[in-house]
Parts: sequence; structure tokens; C-alpha cells
Amino acid sequence: MNWRLPEYVPIRGTHRGFRIHRARLREIVAACLEAEKAPPGAVLGVLLCGDRQMRRLNREFRGKDRTTDVLSFSDTDSDSDSVDAAPPIPDGEPPMLGEIAISLPQCARQADEQGVPYGRELLRLVVHGVLHVLGYDHIEAADRARMEPRERDLRLRCRRRGFEVELMERRES
Repeated sequence: MNWRLPEYVPIRGTHRGFRIHRARLREIVAACLEAEKAPPGAVLGVLLCGDRQMRRLNREFRGKDRTTDVLSFSDTDSDSDSVDAAPPIPDGEPPMLGEIAISLPQCARQADEQGVPYGRELLRLVVHGVLHVLGYDHIEAADRARMEPRERDLRLRCRRRGFEVELMERRES
């Protein structure tokens, strides 16, 4: 079975303080889905937002009244209490795997704290979020031992392909 780049990786939202290279962001999602052997044409959405919206999402879905860097919503996880079970997929339609939400200001703060380019931190958050949508977790030690090496491998693959270069930049005021 040949995997193909999703024709549509929906990217919603923005933040006036940052410029995002959306085509490169789509390539990162596609590279992760391909490496993880997602169904051909599978769709995974990305929401780029600010701290206020992220705080609202975190409060609504996780009960935590603070911003966070990335949230993941899997449409395939019927056990999740944070999202409704996905409706059946009509024949011939690509499966919608879920969506990740990323706070761009939080991403920038973390990059500044770590002394890394914004694009590198955004790459880390995208890979992390995609893996969560695909069922990976890191709460328990056994799950962490499974997720962390995959995350490192996918980040390295994407960095080798130059996906973090100019991925996220601060806009000049």
C-alpha cells in the first residue's frame, strides 16, 4: 500500500505575533502520519491559537484553568471523555484522525527558555501532538518508553528534511 500526502491538512487559526510556514507544517504532519503508517489520505487538523483560547480549551477538556503548549483530540478514541466518539466514515472518505491545538505564544516562551529556534519548538509540539492523536501516551513508564523514542526519531527525520527552518518566526511590530 502506497501512502500519499493528505490532500488537505486543515490548519486553522493564527496569531498576529507570529508567521507560520503552513506548507511546511503540513509536511511535518504528513511525515509523522506516513512514518506511523496511518491510513492513506488520513486527515489530522491543526489549530494554531493564542493563550486565551488554549486556556479555555484546557479548562473545558482537561479541567485545568491555565494555558498549555499542545492539546490533542483524537476522533478515533471512543474511550475519551474529552471528545465525542467519531461518527462512522462514509465509504471512500479519508479518515479524520483528530486535531491538535498549539498555543503559539507558549511555544515561543518555551523556545526562548530553552534557547532554541521557534521552529524547532513548534516541530516538537506538532510531533508530540500527532503521536498523542495516534494513541501514544507518556503518563505511565511503559507508555513513555514507547512514545519518547518515536518522538525523537520523528523529530530527527523532520529536522533532516529541513522542516523546522523558517517554520515559525516572530513578526516585526
